[in-house]
Amino acid sequence: MRKGPRNVRVRSGQFEFVKLNAKKFDWRDAYHLILTLSWPGFAGFVFGVYLLVNLGFAGLYRLDPHGVAAMASFFDAFFFSVETLATVGYGHMYPETFYGHLIAMLEIMAGMFGLAVVTGLIFVRISRPTARMHFSKVAVTAPFDGVPTLMIRLANLRHQAMVEPEFRMVLLRNIVTAEGDDMRRFTPSNCNLII
Repeated sequence: MRKGPRNVRVRSGQFEFVKLNAKKFDWRDAYHLILTLSWPGFAGFVFGVYLLVNLGFAGLYRLDPHGVAAMASFFDAFFFSVETLATVGYGHMYPETFYGHLIAMLEIMAGMFGLAVVTGLIFVRISRPTARMHFSKVAVTAPFDGVPTLMIRLANLRHQAMVEPEFRMVLLRNIVTAEGDDMRRFTPSNCNLII
């Protein structure tokens, strides 16, 4: 029995949005999912992938019992995989057959690509700027340049000056269309930032 598209519910504050005919997970969102993990979740994810890769290569090494010198058990194959993935190598275990060399070459390539990917992910997670703003609890309407203006105060919680700050405000209104349907309108506003 084939499953059809499902509705996905997303909460945002007090509101709940329903995405119709949407997939629960899309592999194209994996990058975004990894970037939005907490730091402990990210560390657990990286460790889990690292463990799975080493277990997989250890299984491949065990397919040829004479492929690696001095390999007597699965644990030997696992730790040889750890050393090969990191391109360390300790000397007493080394590939002896063509198959062993081939798997070691593939693992070294996977290790280099994996290190580059994890380094890039860590760099993106660390270098992503986040604003630390504090908004006032009340908004006021007062004349500004002779026009009634909605004013909101905010404060920068960082100790550095803001460079080229930009703010956007959107007014959400529930309206009833001419056909009688309820609809939410998003109305952009013109914001003037005064520092």
